[in-house]
Amino acid sequence: MNTPAPPLARQLRDATRDAHRDLDHHPALQCLLATTLTREAYVASLLALYPAHAALEHRVCREIARLGLSLQVPRRLPHLADDIETLGLAPEASASDPGHPPGSLATLAGELYVLEGSRLGGRVIAERLRRTLGPDVPHAFFSLDMAPGEWQRRLAELEALCPPGNQDAAVVGAREAFVRFRHQLDTRFRAIPTHPAPAVETGPAVDL
Repeated sequence: MNTPAPPLARQLRDATRDAHRDLDHHPALQCLLATTLTREAYVASLLALYPAHAALEHRVCREIARLGLSLQVPRRLPHLADDIETLGLAPEASASDPGHPPGSLATLAGELYVLEGSRLGGRVIAERLRRTLGPDVPHAFFSLDMAPGEWQRRLAELEALCPPGNQDAAVVGAREAFVRFRHQLDTRFRAIPTHPAPAVETGPAVDL
C-alpha cells in the first residue's frame, strides 16, 4: 500500500503537472525511449542534459550550503560526465545561474522536488537503453535509482523544510526549475532523427 504524499508534495505535483508533462515530451528525453535510438542520438541527448542537470544540481547544492542545511543530495552529475566521456566526448560546462538570486527555504524545497523527482524514471530509461543499445552502453546517470521508500522520505523532508504558509513560494521554485531545465534542453539539443516513442512520465508528477 502506497503512503499518501504529504500536502506540499501534492500541491507541487498538481501545480507542475503540465510543466512535467511538457518536459517528458521533449525530444531530448523522448528519443531515449525510441526503439530506433542510435548511439549518435543518445550522445546528443546526454550533451543537452549535462548543462541542464548541472545548473539545477549546482543550484540546489549551493543553496543547501548557503542556508547551512544538512540535507544529503546524491550527486548525479559526475555519472553523467562519465557516461559522456566513455562515449568519447567531453561534457560542455554550463554557466552558473547568472542573474538568478539566492532563494529561500521554500524555493529550495521546490527546486529539490524537481531535482530528486528526476531520478524516478531512471530505471525505465536505463532498461530501455540496455535493450536498444546493448548492455555495455554507459548509462550510470540513469541507473542511480531510488531505494524503496526513499522518495517518500524525501517528500517528508521537503514538507519539514518549507516554512508554514510558504507553499506558494515552493511552487514558484519548482516551476522556475522546470522552466530553466527546459530552456537548457531547447538551447542545447540537436535532434538526430528517430521514430517517436510513446511518452512515459519520468519525474515527480507521479501519483503516490
